[in-house]
Amino acid sequence: MVVGGGFAGLACARELTASGVKVLVLEKKRQAGQHIHTTGILVKEAQDEWAAPERLVREIRRVRVYGPSLRSAAVERDDYFFLATDTAGLLEWLQEETGEMGVEIRARAAFSGATRQRGHWVLEESGMSCRFLVGADGARSPVAKLLGLDRNTRYLKGVEYAYEPLEEAELSLHCFVDPEYAPGYIGWVLPGVGVTQVGLACHSSHSVDLRGFVRRIDPLFGLSQRRVLEKRGGIIPIGGLLHNFYGDGVMLLGDAAGMVSPLTAGGIHRAYLYGRLGGQAVARYLRDGGPHPGEVIRKGYPRRPWQQAARWAYDHLPAGAMVEAALRMPRVFRRLAGKIFFDRMSWPE
Repeated sequence: MVVGGGFAGLACARELTASGVKVLVLEKKRQAGQHIHTTGILVKEAQDEWAAPERLVREIRRVRVYGPSLRSAAVERDDYFFLATDTAGLLEWLQEETGEMGVEIRARAAFSGATRQRGHWVLEESGMSCRFLVGADGARSPVAKLLGLDRNTRYLKGVEYAYEPLEEAELSLHCFVDPEYAPGYIGWVLPGVGVTQVGLACHSSHSVDLRGFVRRIDPLFGLSQRRVLEKRGGIIPIGGLLHNFYGDGVMLLGDAAGMVSPLTAGGIHRAYLYGRLGGQAVARYLRDGGPHPGEVIRKGYPRRPWQQAARWAYDHLPAGAMVEAALRMPRVFRRLAGKIFFDRMSWPE
């Protein structure tokens, strides 16, 4: 049984079904894509893994970085790109595809607890049972809370508005390093699929002043002349992979397990990739008595000490001043920005 019908949960369910394991997905929302909590940017590797329909994505090949003074420089690579997405549409498409594979997805089904009985998990409300339970239910995972696994304690909080599209905007991912409005992370402007996405994220101890940020960058984009079509928000775990993310017959995946880059806060690719790996490992565990899926995930999960070190530096050093200095040294800027934005996550064996 998989709790959560997002990227990690669906990827896991698809692999289980492909391996001949019967699986049920519990999703608390009424429908796919409801109450989106992510900007929905995909890295190139995600598109290589599962090609999303062209109507749901928009290719972005350039990143423009701004310092607190709004001085900026762009960086790009010919062999790399990002994808802006219609995230709600993408999840709806993915759920439909998953259902067509034979996976049962039960909407409006929240997880409220389970007990371990004779090698099975028995859900408290429905009485349904399963041999293995996967919690892919977000950064504040009820599965983690109710079954005694580790929970995310370090996170960012973010808000994003979807504006009417800015037709004249440069086709770049615009990233703003601004310690006043975005301590601990960045602000962004992204020409998305049919909208312009404008967002801001910062440490959980600070308030998110997106309106103030929009006023600050309005001379660059003219956002005040566009209507807001949608608002979204959520939290982003940045503490890295949790230590105790699995136990007897249970495992966390995706945001629930902290599978998010500590530096860039990117998580969709990791969620889908390790959802797949987790599904394969659960199938082998149930069918052949293989190693615990959590052990497989831990062994294959990339260890990136430099990202943790960079996160510490971003939190404790004057990031704004450092970016302004780098912008005045083109070679340093290109190397630093390239490492942050184009560092490819190693694929597990």
